[in-house]
Amino acid sequence: MRIKAMVCDVDGTITDDRKVIQSLGIETLRQVQDNGYTVMLASGNVLPIAYGLSTFIGLNGPVVAENGGIVLHRDEVHRLFSNELPLKAYEHLRQNMPGVRRLFTDQWRQTEVALHRDADLPAVRELLKDWPLEVEATGFAIHLMERGHSKMAGVLKVCQLLGLDPSEVAAFGDADNDERMLRECGHGVAVGNASLKTKEAADLVTKGLHADGVREGLIRLGML
Repeated sequence: MRIKAMVCDVDGTITDDRKVIQSLGIETLRQVQDNGYTVMLASGNVLPIAYGLSTFIGLNGPVVAENGGIVLHRDEVHRLFSNELPLKAYEHLRQNMPGVRRLFTDQWRQTEVALHRDADLPAVRELLKDWPLEVEATGFAIHLMERGHSKMAGVLKVCQLLGLDPSEVAAFGDADNDERMLRECGHGVAVGNASLKTKEAADLVTKGLHADGVREGLIRLGML
């Protein structure tokens, strides 16, 4: 099937390592949309931030936020998972890991819990090994999520809403929480700064880093 849409991670993919968005990323996503493709963001960040970014870039596609926990389409919010169990897990961590902290943006987070990346990841995983949770680490946070919670779950919901097959979607990312999305969409593109796990899941690994890699991948797919 031909590509009809693209889904793009934000942090580390169209931003640099400091989480500063690159103007090339903005211009590239606008150009792809102008070429007739549906363009959507898939972020581990909360919906207000992901929605604001999508709006100011000028994108018309759905927004996948909270690692696929929430999808926004035509002003309708679809919550795919609950944060009830992640919140209980966080309280368990607080009792056993003094100093563990949630992100500032968690005051708006509805389907998961995000911890500061300075938390001891092996210790978090050990303390939660018997909990039915996903513990997903990125370069920016540690996410506690219900089993099955992933960006790909959000992409599948978007495909349902738009009448797309996942094989018609090209996915771009850099971190471990993008791995399933790159593996299960029709075309997975890992930018040059991506994690090893993400690169191994991708159909294409770019030489360019961050937004340069996104543009390179789109050109190689014939979308630009």
